[in-house]
Amino acid sequence: MEIIETKPIRPPRLNPGDTIGIVAPASPFDKDLFDRGIQTIESMGYKVHIPDDLFEKNGYLAGTDEQRADLIHRCFSDQSLKALVCARGGYGSMRLLPLLDFSLILNNPKIFIGLSDITAALSAIYSNTGLVMFHGPTVTTLSNASPKTLDALQAAISRQQ
Repeated sequence: MEIIETKPIRPPRLNPGDTIGIVAPASPFDKDLFDRGIQTIESMGYKVHIPDDLFEKNGYLAGTDEQRADLIHRCFSDQSLKALVCARGGYGSMRLLPLLDFSLILNNPKIFIGLSDITAALSAIYSNTGLVMFHGPTVTTLSNASPKTLDALQAAISRQQ
């Protein structure tokens, strides 16, 4: 088997005032933690886009597999969004892997941040596109993030240092 090495593709870093889209590839999330996390993102100098269907629920998932994959595709396609942050981790993102359109994602490179079960999607996207992914805080974990965590996140994703 021949291993093909490709150079990783780094998505553009964020500028103050850029818009971050929120996606929910896994489990539903606590509204209070979510709202506080959104306030944290805004306090970092970014605008936030919350899709209307972000709050869908399907049992223990944040919508059907098709709805969650479609939300990711729409947010990657939306040129006004410069990054995507997952609402939370939890179970469910692995179920999306066969539904992800890696060509669409590759043609719309942007920062994508998540943790926990989201790691499966991060790994699959990187493996299929070479696009660098970010294993980092979700919206709900940002609600209680330490200043050190916020500084590290800002350093990783932003042009402002």
